[in-house]
Amino acid sequence: MSHPHDGDRSAMPNPEQNGPADQPWAQPQQPAPTYGGEPGAGYGAAPGGPPSGQQPAAGTSWTPATPPKKEAGFFRAMVDFKFQHFITVRFSSFLYIVAFLVAALLWLSQIISGIVFGAALGNLNSAFYEEPSFNAVPLLLAILFGWIPSVIALILMRLGLEFAVATVRTAQNTTKLAEAAAGR
Repeated sequence: MSHPHDGDRSAMPNPEQNGPADQPWAQPQQPAPTYGGEPGAGYGAAPGGPPSGQQPAAGTSWTPATPPKKEAGFFRAMVDFKFQHFITVRFSSFLYIVAFLVAALLWLSQIISGIVFGAALGNLNSAFYEEPSFNAVPLLLAILFGWIPSVIALILMRLGLEFAVATVRTAQNTTKLAEAAAGR
């Protein structure tokens, strides 16, 4: 067993030292907030309303919370010249799928080009050899390394979409904060 003064930090502290009265930050300042807006309200209660499963008391005026604003449709957002409705967040997954398909088609076109160039090189060899042949080197290069430009294009598209979505979400959250600060 070690002595408390020889550097062992796991020893019990002296009860007279570092008590809760010496640490005002360790004492709770306010009671913990409850979900539902009022003390005793359950998780299913609406803010400012009666607890879950109970009726409002007679003579009290309770109105439910206002529903969130509906997002504008695609065509309404397209003709929004004030740019208050954004389509970037909703259509970024569609754009990424299209980019993925374009990247796959790019790789496939490089493989097809490898086949065509292999046949063309084999045909050029027919001047030296009496029969036409197929040169497999362009095809192998397209299969082994043709995916690299596709992946780079896909990474760049993903980075661009993530930047656009993050910018739009920042703008939306800033608008919500400004409206909440203005008391709307």
